[in-house]
Amino acid sequence: MNLIKTSFYTSVSTAIGFISGFIVTKVVAVKIGPQGMAYLGQFQNATAILAMVATGAITTGVIKYLAEHREDTQKTSRIINTAFVIVFCCSLAVSLFVMGASGFLSRTSFRTADFWLVYFLFGLFTMAVSLNVLFSAILNGLKEIRRFTIVNVIASLANIVITVIFSYYFGVVGVLVSGSALSVIVLGVNIYFFSRAGIRWKPDFRSWDKRVVKMLLRFSLMAVISGFLVPIMQILVRNKIIGSLSLADAGYWQAVSRISDYYLAFLTTVLGVYYLPRLSEIKEKAELRAEVIKGYKVILPVVGVLALVIWVLKDFIISVLFSPAFLPMKPLFAYQLLGDFFKIGSWLLAYLMLAKALVGRYIVTEVLFATSYVILSYFFIDHYGVVGATYSFCLNYGLYWIAMVFLIKREI
Repeated sequence: MNLIKTSFYTSVSTAIGFISGFIVTKVVAVKIGPQGMAYLGQFQNATAILAMVATGAITTGVIKYLAEHREDTQKTSRIINTAFVIVFCCSLAVSLFVMGASGFLSRTSFRTADFWLVYFLFGLFTMAVSLNVLFSAILNGLKEIRRFTIVNVIASLANIVITVIFSYYFGVVGVLVSGSALSVIVLGVNIYFFSRAGIRWKPDFRSWDKRVVKMLLRFSLMAVISGFLVPIMQILVRNKIIGSLSLADAGYWQAVSRISDYYLAFLTTVLGVYYLPRLSEIKEKAELRAEVIKGYKVILPVVGVLALVIWVLKDFIISVLFSPAFLPMKPLFAYQLLGDFFKIGSWLLAYLMLAKALVGRYIVTEVLFATSYVILSYFFIDHYGVVGATYSFCLNYGLYWIAMVFLIKREI
């Protein structure tokens, strides 16, 4: 599976996902407004941490090692079975915790226990959520991109139906629980495709492999750092905006961040589906350097063009994607989009640390730049208001890119 073919499949998946996201965002914006958007951001960040723990943070390792040993069916079977055993055990523990602590989690996220039900339902369906993440990682690692794409398309279409219905009847709570309901449908789709492909997905607790566990845990440490820091950073910044400014300002920031997520979805999918497995399987520095250069030639210009188009059309995007209540978010676009460009430029190098298991460098840089992002955000928000959050985002990723150039230069 080459970059062009992978880009075609991910383009189809991302196009459907973008349309789905557009409809869902419009429904959420009209139904629950900027304040509801801030609530949604808090919940998504919190559940991202919980889902990461529920998968044992092994999915990056699963992709890497399945890509490396794709031709060795015996080894891939051991990797897949061991991964399912790990995820089953971790999911069960997280599920029991979340259901038992649903009131506490609601108060922590929303400063009220009124939303305990959304956490209880997430806990109830945690197993489905984490198994779906693992299914995707396995299809990715085995380069089953066609099946990977079909599952994502079905998930996107189902997401539209569920979110629209749930938000109409249950408001904010409906939007928050729609993801949990969606996980059950996607799980059924994944099981169907795995059965058709002849991939064993039921965990065999008698034949898990200790060596595979050690291999995957090397990546767990890196994934835990990233999976924990990113949502925590966003929660801290959002809380700062809410505390120093208002819940509506937090909603504007969440909205512009969501635009970034949607238009970068194609590129981040290519990085995860093609780039990471490809870097993992390359052994020679010259070939590795050529692959990185190809990434810069193909991916980075696309980011620049998309960012420029979105900046020019920001008024139109706000009116179509959101509602007039979101017009105050216009000043947030410029530095958010420039930061997106720096972000993808830095990730094209940072993915080498994941692919080559450069654990020490990865952890140090993640912790350092997560901390600097929060510190810069607090400073800029105090001095410039909500737009300061985009200043810090842009500056931090610019510095991160410079750091990656120096840290990765020796590897290529």
